[in-house]
Amino acid sequence: MKTSYFFSPKLKETDKLISIAGMSPPEIKKKFPNMKTYGPLQPPKKLVYDYKEGRITEEEYTRQYNEQLSRLDSRKVYDILGEDSILLCWEWPKNFCHRRLVSKWFKEKLGIEVEEL
Repeated sequence: MKTSYFFSPKLKETDKLISIAGMSPPEIKKKFPNMKTYGPLQPPKKLVYDYKEGRITEEEYTRQYNEQLSRLDSRKVYDILGEDSILLCWEWPKNFCHRRLVSKWFKEKLGIEVEEL
């Protein structure tokens, strides 16, 4: 399993792409019609907007999103997604992003490294 962002030039049509974002760019859906979406890892829209608009800090976003993750079974989620999947969202690799929180969650719960593509 890896993570990446929707517009990464490294993505290929043959990759097992899974969006964990609330919305996916229409042009990416056209480019990768086999891309799936996994709702349980999508952050709530309010959480995203509160962070983007400066109403909450990165720390508060992390706390709330980790609370969401704590209600999931990490082994079940990993098995559903598969070790060959690439989890996608909007943020560039150097920006704060929930996909890094997912990576950390898999590492802490399962001892599995999920690296950026």
